[in-house]
Amino acid sequence: MTDTADVAGSTVVPGDAFVAQVNWLVAVTGGKEQLAQRSGGLVSVRTLDNWTAGNYPRTKVTGAVRELDMWARTQLPGYPTAAGVPSLIESCGPASRNGGPVVADEVIRPVPDEPTAPPSRRWRRWALMAAAQLSVIGAAVLVTLLVVDEEESAAAPDGTAAANELVNLPLPSTGDGRLRQEEAGSIGANTYADPRTLEGGGPAIPPNTVLEVRCRYYAPSVPSVTPDGFWYLIETAEWNGLWSPANSFMNGDVPGGPYIHNTDFDVPVCE
Repeated sequence: MTDTADVAGSTVVPGDAFVAQVNWLVAVTGGKEQLAQRSGGLVSVRTLDNWTAGNYPRTKVTGAVRELDMWARTQLPGYPTAAGVPSLIESCGPASRNGGPVVADEVIRPVPDEPTAPPSRRWRRWALMAAAQLSVIGAAVLVTLLVVDEEESAAAPDGTAAANELVNLPLPSTGDGRLRQEEAGSIGANTYADPRTLEGGGPAIPPNTVLEVRCRYYAPSVPSVTPDGFWYLIETAEWNGLWSPANSFMNGDVPGGPYIHNTDFDVPVCE
């Protein structure tokens, strides 16, 4: 089931709880394609692209969000608390708005004419009433701005907590028991102990080196691994246990091109 209705612009707000929660679901299932498959088609890869870019339901909780939330509660241990942010249905729709209560514009109307009051007195009374109503509007706007500021300040730690929780999760390291051979590209490949943070850099893989990989893991935090976002867990002795970007390998393409595969999807997802 896809969700295409009722989305806002494509800018991701720092600390966006819904986006953080979707990124956690994508990470623990091994990628957007795997999340779509494992959920039985409750959400499509295209919808996940929209949601992670900040294009998600803003005025109502849609059926796709509710169904994915229900599925995640029964199939993914740790959801929703492991991401450090509220669940999907608690962070989209009206809850996605970081502002305070909306204050409707007040219409200032003059006091009805009093036949017995002199014109100058009527004008002064209308002016006093207008000034009083403007004061009320100003106070309401000030309160609204304070609420917005407080809620936005409180939202930032949520996004940071979600990122920290994600990095603290143990890396999966199990494939299907069968190793796959991959050939490094013409400029070689870098290796790291953790593809999420690029910590623990290992020895570089020379160009055109053929080695064995165990499985692939989705970690799109580094822009250079886009568009697929996958990393290979290397089995070959010199780099055993290290991770390398999938798009640094030939992935079945032949020298001289065309180069069209950023990932070899025959490599199993790490579990």
